[in-house]
Amino acid sequence: MSRFLKIAGSVALAVVLLWLFFRQLDLSEIFAHIAGAEPLWLGVAVLMQGFHLTIRSLRWRTLLTPLKKNIGFYNLFSTTAIGYMLSFLLFRIGEVVRPLLLGQRERISKSGALATCVLERLMDFLTVALLFGVYLIFRFDPEAPQVAGLDIGKLRTTGLIFGFATLACFPLLYVIVHFRQRLYAFFDRRMGSDAALPRLIHAFLGGFDVVKGGRMLTLAWLQSLGVWLSITGAIWSSLRAFDLGVDFMDSFLMVALLAFGIAVPTPGGAGSFEYLGQLGLQLFGVAPNEAAAAILVTHALSIAPVMAVGLWLIWRDGLSLKGLTGMGEKASQ
Repeated sequence: MSRFLKIAGSVALAVVLLWLFFRQLDLSEIFAHIAGAEPLWLGVAVLMQGFHLTIRSLRWRTLLTPLKKNIGFYNLFSTTAIGYMLSFLLFRIGEVVRPLLLGQRERISKSGALATCVLERLMDFLTVALLFGVYLIFRFDPEAPQVAGLDIGKLRTTGLIFGFATLACFPLLYVIVHFRQRLYAFFDRRMGSDAALPRLIHAFLGGFDVVKGGRMLTLAWLQSLGVWLSITGAIWSSLRAFDLGVDFMDSFLMVALLAFGIAVPTPGGAGSFEYLGQLGLQLFGVAPNEAAAAILVTHALSIAPVMAVGLWLIWRDGLSLKGLTGMGEKASQ
């Protein structure tokens, strides 16, 4: 019942947000703008999403190096695509299934693999904050008017605070990993080395070992930048298809807003992605209906290629949605 209520609540939230998004728009004008989009730029956006998945898989291999070297690229790409597809459909369950599935295939610690996924999220947050901060420092116009009640004048401060707060997580992680032997000894003395919690902590903290290695951590950061520049490129290409006058660096602001929008617990970020995307484009003077058309297409191209690849890989690998969902739900209990 709790799962049903969770799904129903998520779908209801998406319906409300989409209603708020569409209620004052002209659908015929939106369709006209979509029909006039440049197919070549839309194709580039799709290719950039494939590039994004590839770099994300390579970054995961880098983060997993302390657990196992030279993990097969197919297993990394397959589990990454399947995980993100499941997250779009089933509200973040893919973030649990992805490390479990890779752990089974590569015979590595599932807790350690899960820890690398947590580290990925931290790196993603910081990279988005970096792009957002670059935009606010070098391109932000503090005289810009308010849009939909948003105080534009506070964006720079908010973005910089967010970036520094995320950055602070990494020294903390380094200290925890560096002194983890003392943590192990602490729990072993109180619970015994055979207890479940100490063994789980041993395995989980092992997934953060990459933060101790300068070369591998630097590579992971460069790959993280590549991940988000490719996502930014996909967003910019999609917007470029509508000739909105938004340049590549302007997309740094858009990627920050859209990353937040797709993180809202609705199926694929439905509703929140559209609202925040339209809001962002209005900052650049784009008319509401034209902004809506561009964001609807951008959203479709952000999730449809990943979902298509994920579904194909589930079929190719002989898996099932039911089995993967059950795996995620069992691990989450």
